[in-house]
Amino acid sequence: MSELIAESLELLSESDADIYGKVYEHFFRMNPAAEELMIHMDELTRGRMLEEVTRLLMVDDLRAESAYVTFEYNNHKTAYSVQSRMYRELFDAFAIAVKEVVGGAWRPEFDDAWTNRGKELEQAFDLG
Repeated sequence: MSELIAESLELLSESDADIYGKVYEHFFRMNPAAEELMIHMDELTRGRMLEEVTRLLMVDDLRAESAYVTFEYNNHKTAYSVQSRMYRELFDAFAIAVKEVVGGAWRPEFDDAWTNRGKELEQAFDLG
């Protein structure tokens, strides 16, 4: 599964699109409250956040990451009122943006890989 996600991300190298900008565009459209929560963040911080999301999308052993993500999630929930559904929406927005940018090179198995990985992340980190 992570191989298919990596393959879909590799297709981005053929584009000069601002993928992170597109991810946030879709994410904020899905959840305007998230935009309000993130209004204070600069582009560098937003980029780092999506770099970490990218890493988590491709990690093989999600259990090894659970303590770290649980800490981050609890911190964001307490300090910034982040809701668990925002994580799923961010994963979905990422997939939508990649699919949009790669266009005709997108394959149906990429949809399944992104959907399944999002579900795995929710379950592994108890975000559901």
